[in-house]
Amino acid sequence: MSSTEKAIPDGYDRRPVPQSETVSGTGLALITFGIGMTLPVFWLGADVTQKVGFSTASLVFVGVCAVLGLLCALTALVGVRTRLSTYMILQFSFGRHGAKLINLTMAVTLLGFYAATVDIFGSTISSALQSAWGLGTPAWVHCIWGSVLMTLMAIYGLRGLDRLSIYSVPLMALFILFALYLGLQRASSGQLAGFMGAGDSLALAIASTIGMVILTPVLMPDFTRYARTEKDALIAILGMAVGFPFVLIIGGLLSIITNQTEIMLIMASLGVLLPALTVLVFSTWITNTANLYSATLTLATISRTASWKLTVGGSLLATALAVGGFMTHFLDFVMALSIVIPPLASIYVTDFFLMRRQRYDVEALMQSAAFGWPALFSWALASGVAWMTSFEGWTLTSQPTLDSLLVALVAYLTLCRLRPVSASLLSR
Repeated sequence: MSSTEKAIPDGYDRRPVPQSETVSGTGLALITFGIGMTLPVFWLGADVTQKVGFSTASLVFVGVCAVLGLLCALTALVGVRTRLSTYMILQFSFGRHGAKLINLTMAVTLLGFYAATVDIFGSTISSALQSAWGLGTPAWVHCIWGSVLMTLMAIYGLRGLDRLSIYSVPLMALFILFALYLGLQRASSGQLAGFMGAGDSLALAIASTIGMVILTPVLMPDFTRYARTEKDALIAILGMAVGFPFVLIIGGLLSIITNQTEIMLIMASLGVLLPALTVLVFSTWITNTANLYSATLTLATISRTASWKLTVGGSLLATALAVGGFMTHFLDFVMALSIVIPPLASIYVTDFFLMRRQRYDVEALMQSAAFGWPALFSWALASGVAWMTSFEGWTLTSQPTLDSLLVALVAYLTLCRLRPVSASLLSR
């Protein structure tokens, strides 16, 4: 082992987190809150509000996060009870090689979010410098130095992210509240409640919000495996259930008041451009560090390469995408996530609580099936059904995400009863 590898902390990519490495639920909640307090979430809040109106958008944000919060509670318990990463947990239902296919899909998803965030980060910093000091700097320069900061923190690990979040997230929340205060001082009577938006599709607004938030519930075990107790694990979900709608609603409010959707133009209108620039650096740092950290965990189950090398490689690829303009395809990317990602959580939650009765034995994975065909088939079926219901004339519950969750659950239970889970995977 090289001296570099010795200096980098163990991320427990392939084994349970020991109790000595656990942290408080408050710290974990701050991390998940910090994940939501970032540019893409703020942008989506403004975009959806402009399309469907303030009252409707607020109901969508709160309702989506509340429903996904219930799913998040289940996945959080899976994490704290197994002490395993999401990607190790997936191997029990999808099989050793089948999980690699899923993990590769998840890695691409996470790196896509990383690329989109770096893209927005670079263009926003460039815009802020131009507005504040008249400095014309190319966005790609800021993409690169910002990505370097995020990569270094991802290499250091979750505990470094925990310490950073404890101090920075409350400060960011206070700043956003201050910006809201400034905005409300400028709002006219009835401006917010009376804003009806452009009249775009409500279903599209719901699906895009789900697509933005859904990764957090699915990947919650990555964080709650570090929770000291089950109570701490449940506290951790408040960062998503409360934090995401907090940022989405404020993004929508300020976009109405300033008639802008780009965050730096909003902050410039409020006269707080330079403080916003500082907050932007920290918020994006935390969020994209978490994206890259989770992507590294995913890739670690596919390749035996050292974690820090996977982190650097993933960062280089995603940064290249960002510089190439990945953000132009971001909305399509988010919509696809609302269809293909939810069934994964539905399947592994069903597998853990109902099929294996909360008994996972990591050592037995070596003797497990290479492919978990019931899980793979259920995922493909659920994704296909959800995709079809996104077209007019096809409907189950009217929401493709809920369709995919329900179809995956029923299909997996049915197929597992036809092909019982191998007893060798049950701990004794």
